[in-house]
This record gives sequence, structure tokens and C-alpha cells, in this order.
Amino acid sequence: MDRSAATPEQRKNPQRRFAEPFSLPVRVYYEDTDAGGVVYYANYLAFMERARTEWLRALGFEQPEMARTHGLLFVVRAVNIEYLRPSRFNDSLQVTVEVVNVGGSHIRFMQQVLRGEERIARAEVDVVCVDTGSFRPARLPREMREKMEKQDWTLNPTLTHDMSVLSLISGASVPVQLVMAILLLASLFSWYYIFLKVLTLRRAEKQTAEFERQFWSGADLNDLFQRAVNARDSSGSLERIFESGFREFTKHRREPGTDVAALMDSTRRAMRATYQREMDKLESSLSFLASVGSVSPYVGLLGTVWGIMNSFRGLANVGQATLSHVAPGIAEALIATAIGLFAAIPAVVAYNRFAGDVNRLAIRFDSFTEEFSNILQRQVH
Repeated sequence: MDRSAATPEQRKNPQRRFAEPFSLPVRVYYEDTDAGGVVYYANYLAFMERARTEWLRALGFEQPEMARTHGLLFVVRAVNIEYLRPSRFNDSLQVTVEVVNVGGSHIRFMQQVLRGEERIARAEVDVVCVDTGSFRPARLPREMREKMEKQDWTLNPTLTHDMSVLSLISGASVPVQLVMAILLLASLFSWYYIFLKVLTLRRAEKQTAEFERQFWSGADLNDLFQRAVNARDSSGSLERIFESGFREFTKHRREPGTDVAALMDSTRRAMRATYQREMDKLESSLSFLASVGSVSPYVGLLGTVWGIMNSFRGLANVGQATLSHVAPGIAEALIATAIGLFAAIPAVVAYNRFAGDVNRLAIRFDSFTEEFSNILQRQVH
């Protein structure tokens, strides 16, 4: 131990803990056991080595990267291990890593192998940071010392992952983030069109009801037509249908020798053309909502499948796959499906509601067209 680099507090209490133990779950496989059916003694050292590697990775340091950028690596200087109880095939173990003391170039670990509350083995491990060229002791990077002193591990390594929604989104792979961005953009446009369509249909229903009240109150058709012409920019759909039909009717009625059937047919065609234009305006953006509602879940599923593929592909570099390795990646991938549903559900609900409202308005327009045609036909006779 390099006691010259230790703080006064460390000299007084060399066994001071720098953080709560980090823990790695390990499953005992058949290959880990010996002829007696218990775990071979040297494999406990492998379990502990694996746990220290994951501890270092969880701190944010990869050993190949340290060797490449800092020219540093870690070697074991001394191990003092006690074997307390045997473990057997298929046992579920927890291998803990606890920093006991840190020197200028040394780290002392206290490691335990646990089966539930039962202690299987424990060891004190001295690790030295050395230069990759000379293999002489080298000082630990300052950022590593700071992280070791600040980090607080729990006995469940899966809890060390931030599983908040924002963290899962920011931690997802680039293709999955791209899928999420597309879905969020689609959702924003959907909500824009939803609010726009709510206002448009409310205004159309109000204008339709107001014009029907004026029309059936017995008002003069010429007065209604003049008001519609003067307020063309603010008039409603039904009022514009009336205007086009009455204009066509009065224009052809002045012509001498006009056939009644041809006159009424021309009037109906004029109202039908205006009806089609008005319906096209009312139905605008409904196709977008339908597309978002039908496609978004599949786009989200694409992001999920891609994320899960990446998660399982990453297991190729892990000696022993556990739920703690897979869960964060799968959770990140499933966020894509959740966002897809978040975009799709409001779009589908809004589309169904708006389609019903537009259909009711279309029925009112059709009924008015037929009734108005009958009124004009009676005036001819």
C-alpha cells in the first residue's frame, strides 16, 4: 500500500470504505464445477475478476480504452482469499466489489461471493495501476479516484441504471432515437391537426345551424342570397351551397325558352360541385390522422426490434448474460413502441370522431340540397 499518498483520515483508518458494495449476479454452470460437483476453487477468482471488470465499466472506464488513451492497465498484486462454503451447479450467486482503500497507484478491494445471505467466499485483493510500456506503477487518473469516492452502489446492479423515460430515450441507439424523433414529430403534427379540426368542425356546425334557422324561418330567398354574396368570406358551407344553386337558378331562369328539367338539373349540378369542394375542405387532414394512427405502431415496433437486436448483439461481449445486462437495452427499445402508441391512439380516436362529424354534416348538406331543389322547382311551376 502506498501510504504516502493516502489522506490523514485514511492513515488513521486504512479500512475506510469508499462506497457501498457493487454487486454482480453470477450463475454457476456445469463447466464451473470440479469432479466433486462443487465450484472449482480457482473459478471464484474468475468470478471476482469479472465483477471488478463490471465495476470499472459501471464507473465509466473501459480497460482497452484506458490502455489506448492513458497508457494504463490494472494488474493484481496480491490476493488473500478464504473459502467458507461450497457452491454447486445452478446456484445463483452475488459477487460484491467494495473499495477498501485507494493509494496513489493501488486499490484494495474487499470482495465476497454470496448465496442469498450465506457467505461462500471472501477475499482481499490488491490491484496496481501500471504503465503499459514499462509495467511500472503509475498514478490512478484523478477522475477515477473522484468517481470511486462519490459512487454509491446498491446490492442490486440493475438499480444502478437510470430507468427514467428521458434517460432511456437518451441512452437508446441512434436508429431507435431516429424512430422516436419521427414518431414524436408525427404526434405533434397530429395534435396540431386535431385542435385545428375541432375548431373547423365546430364553426361549420354553428354556421350550418344558423343558416338553416334563417332559411326555414321564411326569409326571402333573394335577401338570403344577397347576404351570402356580401359575406362570402365568412359564410358557412351550407350558405355557399345555397348561393351557388340560387345563382345558377336565377341566371338560367331569365333565359327565354328554358326547359324546367334542364334548369333544375343545372341548379343541382352547381350545388353538387360546391358541395364537393366544401366536403373536401372539411375532410382535409383526416387522411393524415388515419395514416398516423395505422402506421405509428409499426414504426415504433421497428425501433423496438432494432433496439432488442442491438441489446442481444451486445451480449456477445459479455461472459455471462444476466437480466441486468439485457433489461436496460430492452427497456430503451420498448420506449419506441410506447411512443408509437402515444402517437397512434389520439390520431385514431380523433379520426373516428371527426369522420362521424363530417358524415353528419354531409347528410345535412344533401338533405338541404334536395329540399331546396324542390322549393325552386315549385317556384318555376
